[in-house]
Amino acid sequence: MDMLFSWISTVYAALAVAPFITFILLWFLVYMFLRDKKMTTRLTMDVTTLFLLGSVSLMWNQLFHTDFGFWLITLVLLIAFGIIGGYQTHLKGKTDLVRVGRVVWRLSFLGLATLYIVLFVLHVGKNYLFST
Repeated sequence: MDMLFSWISTVYAALAVAPFITFILLWFLVYMFLRDKKMTTRLTMDVTTLFLLGSVSLMWNQLFHTDFGFWLITLVLLIAFGIIGGYQTHLKGKTDLVRVGRVVWRLSFLGLATLYIVLFVLHVGKNYLFST
């Protein structure tokens, strides 16, 4: 069991190092099977969000010398879920949890991708400025 967990965490770490490359590779692999660009893009965004979550939380932790990165992202996602769910309940009188979850997950892809780029630039700047 430890060997399986070790293998899964190694594969995850390798794919989370460069989530944009993972996105491109997954997109082409999924497109070969589905042949539907819209569905392929959505599915690839959903999967890549998992890798962005780990990558962004790790970069956050390293940049700010904390262990709170993952929990901060989780907290923001839960707050977004509550706000969007409350808004949907206000509009329609009921909440479709699957739809709210899908909206939050896809918005988190956009937010985490943006945060990944910002943190990457900050890391490069910090290492370049303070290494000389």
